[in-house]
Amino acid sequence: MERPLCISTLDLAFFRHGGVVTKAMVFARIAQEEGFEPFFVTPSVDLHRTVKRSLLLRKAPPSRVIRFGRYTCHQLSALLPELESNAHRFPREHLERILGTSTPCFAVSGNNHAARPFLDLGMDFSIWPGATYWEDCRHRIANAPWSMRKVLDLATKSTSEALERNIFEKARHIAVDTRYTRDCALRMNSSWAGKITVIPVPVDTDAYQPMAEPSRNSLVFIGRLSDPRKNLKLLLDAFSLCGESLPQLELHLIGSSDSPEQELLRGHPLASRVRWLHGISEEEKIRHIQDALALVIPSFQEGYGITGAEALACGTPVISTRCGGTEDYVIPDENGFLLQGFDPSEMADAIRRLAKDIALQQRLSRQARAHALQHLSITAVRPLLQNLIHARRA
Repeated sequence: MERPLCISTLDLAFFRHGGVVTKAMVFARIAQEEGFEPFFVTPSVDLHRTVKRSLLLRKAPPSRVIRFGRYTCHQLSALLPELESNAHRFPREHLERILGTSTPCFAVSGNNHAARPFLDLGMDFSIWPGATYWEDCRHRIANAPWSMRKVLDLATKSTSEALERNIFEKARHIAVDTRYTRDCALRMNSSWAGKITVIPVPVDTDAYQPMAEPSRNSLVFIGRLSDPRKNLKLLLDAFSLCGESLPQLELHLIGSSDSPEQELLRGHPLASRVRWLHGISEEEKIRHIQDALALVIPSFQEGYGITGAEALACGTPVISTRCGGTEDYVIPDENGFLLQGFDPSEMADAIRRLAKDIALQQRLSRQARAHALQHLSITAVRPLLQNLIHARRA
């Protein structure tokens, strides 16, 4: 009989795509292969109360159980979810009924706050966060307009950081996506080194694989266009610098945005060659990556940057800033370029160099695919996840 295993993460039904969803589903798949019956516990994001309702002490919306893919997902209404540290704070009686007393517990998410349900019940748990708390949200908070959301985030920063330290301390084992996140954690407490393992988020190299004859006439950016951490302006400025000398080159922006496309591109000299691809399917996204000259990551910070790993699997070189996570897998002049800073002219030079050298494109493409197969495939990462699932307390 299969043994239940709990994975605490974001609301999969709300986010549906992205690095956290990819991590959670891969983890569940490996756990199932290891003889467990994985299920999810998530905050019910689409049922969140507003600040007004919370202040009025109105009853929380009901929790529910759904199916996400082949797995059961318990969506629980958090207590005061507007507070970052409370996003995974669920009614104790619900948790006890769902988890019992001996279920193996894992938090697989962006930061480690997803482990709070296990911490609150005093259960044994391991974590696989993408970034530390402040690295995960500092650019969002710093660039947000003054509003109730920003006030709440700043007011609860110390509470969230204390929760994070407690989670790191109590975790049986800590897996992180990259050396960058490992180093961020060790700056808090170097004594955690013995229980930290770097486990990259694997890519399905069967789904993400090279196209037979790519056109290499586009640059691709994937992410939330209005997220200040993604630093889209750097890419738009670089494209305006190099686009005139590369008349066939287009810029494809894949992702959602809080701002209309027209606002993002207002005044851009090459706006007619910039395409905003909103709401496309996963298959369409893969085709755009496969066909691209490069995938560009202009971010200020990335805990990992799953799109870069996906691009390498497609044989598409990556041009990235030194934003943290991408430095683990983008190897300069081997499968892409790592910029020294955030200078549009430096990014434009890298784009020109790649666009004008067919032999370089072909070499970087071959090596990108080879790197993905060797280091970032499910086959390569599976033993690390198996060890995490079966690990005993350090």
